[in-house]
Amino acid sequence: MSWSDLTKVLGGVLIAIALLIGGSFLAAQYLIAQFTALPPKPIFPNDSPGAKARLQSAAATKPVAISPSPQPSASVPSPGASPTPSPKPSDAAGYRARITLSQGLNLRESPSRDAARVGGVDRNSSITVLEESPDHQWQRIRLESSGQEGWVKAGYTERVNQ
Repeated sequence: MSWSDLTKVLGGVLIAIALLIGGSFLAAQYLIAQFTALPPKPIFPNDSPGAKARLQSAAATKPVAISPSPQPSASVPSPGASPTPSPKPSDAAGYRARITLSQGLNLRESPSRDAARVGGVDRNSSITVLEESPDHQWQRIRLESSGQEGWVKAGYTERVNQ
């Protein structure tokens, strides 16, 4: 065996090792990229453009409860008579709904994920939706069972026909 044959064999072995290392590196890079990629964003029924337009049109055409202006009365109330309380604005507004998420929802003190949790709402609980946040991501609700109020993530309530 001559020196030229020996260098050819060693060169071939080195090229084979380089190809194996390079191929392994590229395969590892491909697998790492596949396993670290974020999954696609889930699409919920209320994410569709039609649902968003319906929410905005419903908010625009939502009937506003206007309390009648007080009429001047000719009679003076007696000193022992108690005044009749006027209803709170939040009692007149809103609609009945129920919770649809199987795990239930966290009840928060303000419309933020970072807000303190003040309670929870079980699935199929009867609630009154009082208002929505300007970005339609949160709803302020009142529990019918306890009267407790708080904010929940929008999209997990279903309007109940009265």
